[in-house]
Amino acid sequence: MSSESIEMVDPFSYTSAAEVEGGAIIGRTLIELAHERDDIVLIAPDIGRGPATMSFIEAFPDRYIDTGIAEANSVSIAAGLAASGYRPFVFGIGAFLAPKCAEQIRTDVAANRLPVTLISAWGGLDMGYFGASHHSLEDISILRGMPHLSIASAADNAAMRSLMRAGVADGLPLYIRAPSSAALDVYKGSPPFVRGAANVVVTGKDVALIGTGLGTSLCVQAAAALQESGVSATVIDMVYLKPFDGETLCRLAGEGYGLVIVEEHNTSAGLASLVAETLGRRGIAARLEAVGLPDDDLAVAVPQQLLDRYGLTVEAIVSKAQGLSSR
Repeated sequence: MSSESIEMVDPFSYTSAAEVEGGAIIGRTLIELAHERDDIVLIAPDIGRGPATMSFIEAFPDRYIDTGIAEANSVSIAAGLAASGYRPFVFGIGAFLAPKCAEQIRTDVAANRLPVTLISAWGGLDMGYFGASHHSLEDISILRGMPHLSIASAADNAAMRSLMRAGVADGLPLYIRAPSSAALDVYKGSPPFVRGAANVVVTGKDVALIGTGLGTSLCVQAAAALQESGVSATVIDMVYLKPFDGETLCRLAGEGYGLVIVEEHNTSAGLASLVAETLGRRGIAARLEAVGLPDDDLAVAVPQQLLDRYGLTVEAIVSKAQGLSSR
């Protein structure tokens, strides 16, 4: 690891109002759903009155359960409520939800096909300042082998709202990665996602940028930069990681597109590996590049510093896309 120093600036508040920033869209959507349905409940292990939960707690105090620092219990309680006719949401910190609750998610929720929506907040590098234990870079790989569990990653607030509402409508086990604090808006209105389908955000003819979560936001920005240099890029939001839309990827590869995969996840076990596996199983050769995070110990810093340090940037995407389009 480089000895280069990283300036540490604490952007977070430690007041009771919020430990970390962001998440207001989650609270607003929960309130919308709770006004529409009597069965919506929120379980939040030791999140407190943060921006994603405070408004819901104040509006529906009788539909909120704080399990304390007991994430596994929160998932099991949600499973019990779902089996009793409720539609529970579990709102947890990304670094702890999938790793600490894998058994409960698999056995209590997914195996029983219960309508529980799990929201992973501050995933990826969003809590980088709190230490390496708070990086969440392997949740997709932990969960994607669990039968009956859908996995999605929201590119922005509009996508998050659509995914939350889709989870309730589908009535199936669903894990959602909430939007990154570093993401810019991708969608102007609520996108009409279809479970298991990729979403075409931009259409181009020279190269395909395939993103999920923050990766989609970066791909949209990279496509605009590429356009200025004469490269036309298609942008695909792989909003669902499971079910996985292999048909769209195979079509693009079959049409000769080079693929740049962008994810705020360990690239050895996330979207990039899913794409490679999909193409390999179908015997399709494609030019493929990945932009993401290494399978290694990462430094501790505020999120944007970490993204810059490890090359999860618009500039890196543009460079790889230009390389593919020139071949």
